[in-house]
Amino acid sequence: MKLEKYKWMYQRISTPFIIILFFWFIYNIYKLQNYNYETITVFFDKNLNLLLFSILVLLTLIHTSIEVFHAIHDYFSDAKNKNIIKFTVYILYLAILTSILFFIIQFVQQ
Repeated sequence: MKLEKYKWMYQRISTPFIIILFFWFIYNIYKLQNYNYETITVFFDKNLNLLLFSILVLLTLIHTSIEVFHAIHDYFSDAKNKNIIKFTVYILYLAILTSILFFIIQFVQQ
């Protein structure tokens, strides 16, 4: 199969999981009494919450990156600065992924 078909399948399969995890996250955030540092730390100290949140963020990040690069391919295919746009997007996604991993590592080490 071509890479495009795998991307298409990933998006169709991951979307229900993203929606379910999103509603799980909203429900749990709604249940919090207040939104101070201690309450949020207690929430993420639970391994299951941290794992599910991490899965939500990673699935969403991959899902959106596929869409962004597809849009770049569609709308900037003839542009001279297509490579600069792609490079900038790669750097932004790398920065986001690094900060997410840093966040997860901070809570795992506690």
